[in-house]
Amino acid sequence: MFWKKKPYPEILFLLLISAVVYLPYIGKLTYYKDDWYYIYDGMLAGAKVFHEMFRIDRPARGFFFEWVFSLFGPNPLPWHLGVFFWRGLSAVGALWIFNILWEGNRKFNFIAALLFAIYPGYFWWISAIEYQPMIASLALQVFSIAFTLKAIESQDRIKKSAYAIGSILTGWSYIALVDYAIGMEVFRFIAVYLLVNRNSQELFWKRLLRTVKAWAWTLVIPFVLAIWRLFFFTNERKATDIGGQLSVFFGNPVGTAINWFFQIYKSVLNLSVLAWLDQFPAFVQSMRLRDTAIGVLLAVVVVVLVLFLVSRIKLSDEVKTYDGDQAQVTKEALILGGLGMFLGILPVVMANRYVNISGFSHYGLPASLAAAVFMAGVIELISIPRVRTAMLYGTIAIAVLSHFGIATNALTEEEALQKFWWQVSWRVPALRPGTTVVIHYPLPGMGDGGFALVEAANVIYFPEMTDEIPAHYPLSGLTLNSENLPGILDGTQVVESGYRSHTYTLDYTNVLVLSQPTLNSCVHVIYGEQPLISENDPLEVSLVASHSRIENVITDVEPASPQTFIYGSEPERGWCNYFEAADLAAQVGDWEQVVALGDEAIALGFSPEDRVEWIPFLKGYAITGDAETLQQLAKRVVNSKSMRVQVCGMFEGIQQPTSNEVRDVINESYCKGSN
Repeated sequence: MFWKKKPYPEILFLLLISAVVYLPYIGKLTYYKDDWYYIYDGMLAGAKVFHEMFRIDRPARGFFFEWVFSLFGPNPLPWHLGVFFWRGLSAVGALWIFNILWEGNRKFNFIAALLFAIYPGYFWWISAIEYQPMIASLALQVFSIAFTLKAIESQDRIKKSAYAIGSILTGWSYIALVDYAIGMEVFRFIAVYLLVNRNSQELFWKRLLRTVKAWAWTLVIPFVLAIWRLFFFTNERKATDIGGQLSVFFGNPVGTAINWFFQIYKSVLNLSVLAWLDQFPAFVQSMRLRDTAIGVLLAVVVVVLVLFLVSRIKLSDEVKTYDGDQAQVTKEALILGGLGMFLGILPVVMANRYVNISGFSHYGLPASLAAAVFMAGVIELISIPRVRTAMLYGTIAIAVLSHFGIATNALTEEEALQKFWWQVSWRVPALRPGTTVVIHYPLPGMGDGGFALVEAANVIYFPEMTDEIPAHYPLSGLTLNSENLPGILDGTQVVESGYRSHTYTLDYTNVLVLSQPTLNSCVHVIYGEQPLISENDPLEVSLVASHSRIENVITDVEPASPQTFIYGSEPERGWCNYFEAADLAAQVGDWEQVVALGDEAIALGFSPEDRVEWIPFLKGYAITGDAETLQQLAKRVVNSKSMRVQVCGMFEGIQQPTSNEVRDVINESYCKGSN
């Protein structure tokens, strides 16, 4: 019978549940945050550029990215499928570990592996390019530990040698990709201790000695890498330099030790408790009702799948074959998970970092294996069956909803970015190389890092490969915020800079300001002669408007078009399509085209959410002498004094002579009371 053929049912359901959790948006998610510069550097300079990207601190990642980028290229879909592959593989490896340690305890082993598979404390799985080596390292880490246990357990010399070699090779690989994961070597030691001392009644020191003898050969994994890191590799990045980090301790041992203690406490708390709780309100509460309903449905599906498998496991397990009772297994799980978390994140803390559930959640990813088995042990501690069951399925449901919330919010940001640059492509046929694009995005947090994700503009306007390493960006970018505002207002600096594998020129004398005040607004190209300042724009847009140089928009060329595999299909023609086309026509003085676009948009029933977007059309109607349409639009536009002032100023700046009828409409309907 299939259900008795362990571990195949468990593997099948682990993969199925992982698919329900991680794949709902698989065809929609693209690049998130720093994924953009990984992809654009690869597009400009080819797969070899990743060696330059990581030569200063983690050269193994250069080989990893060269291999994966050669396979996947810039298409985001296979990168996201790759993350799912590594995630599923690591879950199967974890089940293998637990089945070796607690043979026959199918339900507990499956639950522990499931909690690991859906562990919600790791946020960055949505960033499939940048964090691909981290999730691959996790899978290699899990299988390295499983291979170690099989090597110790096996009696056949050939199998024993094969497992040992596999353990060492995967061990070197996972630490080479993620150096701070070396702390999980403690988890390996504790797992070996549990395996070799099964049913042993000897004194602790004798059990410890037996463990050391069985485990000692695995020291070749951390020792070889540590020797290479300390004596042969020249680390050029302070944040990952062992000597540099330890110098902080030796400079102030007492203060640093106290800081380490609190950082360990905070990190373990985030790993063990807050990972299962805090991710839920942070993301689910911000979702729309429809998305929340979908998330709840997915959570119900997962819970039903788990209930079904657990019931089948109970029916097929006529005799329990694992050694010891459940209390002993629970105790061992708590020890393995607790010590694994505490010592697993020690290298992170010693590097003066810590684990949280958002920005620094990747620091806790290696130890998530320990966190999951610890949580499984905590749930099993509950003595009242109904309460234990409720906590288990509540924990699973919250994890599913958390992941769905993470993906939904990431997708919201990515779609906002896609729509932003589609609108820019309608308005800006081409951009002059050397432009510094200053951007105000409609959502907080977009433009991560202060450089406005300018790679998105470069990908559209300068996608051609140059083979130059490090790659040089034709366009640079800045997020319009208080940090960058002084340099923009000063407007005199030209700064040559770069990061890892690319360089760029921040030319504060040559900026172009783009602003999308809200998600319902269109993108506004700001320029000093006639800035479109929305009531929803932050003050910074008004302050920098006069510095924006419209000549950076090249109009007499075939317009660039965003790549659909990155930016999705072109949005349907709506108000913003007409507005951007009209604003472009206004830039070149084609007022007949502006009026034609306005007439068509009005006839189709389109109108803006942001009233400032009427301005190019109003100017066109004024110049072409259409007083009647100006009169009809007045009530839609000048509902507030700020709009009246801006529109009246626009009319006063018109150089062409206007008819008496137009001047009367302007004076009576637009400028009256604007002073």
